[in-house]
Amino acid sequence: MTEADDTLNFDINDLTIAEIVEIEELTGMPFDAMGDATKPKGKMLQALAFITKRRTDPSFTYEQAGALKINLDSGDADPTDGDE
Repeated sequence: MTEADDTLNFDINDLTIAEIVEIEELTGMPFDAMGDATKPKGKMLQALAFITKRRTDPSFTYEQAGALKINLDSGDADPTDGDE
């Protein structure tokens, strides 16, 4: 993978409802756990990476998503900030 290929630029507003459902199924957590500072983020980030990369590469795997670096770009929202 090139450096551009191993970084995921992500806009949370681009998710479809079906993708959110799949993320919840993959992680076993509600999607709003992203905004809860007390909840773990690893599985959620891996699922986000998997869903996003699979859009352009249908053969991309959940395991491959774990090797990516993530650059979250969701405007004003900070998914790790529980003070909304």
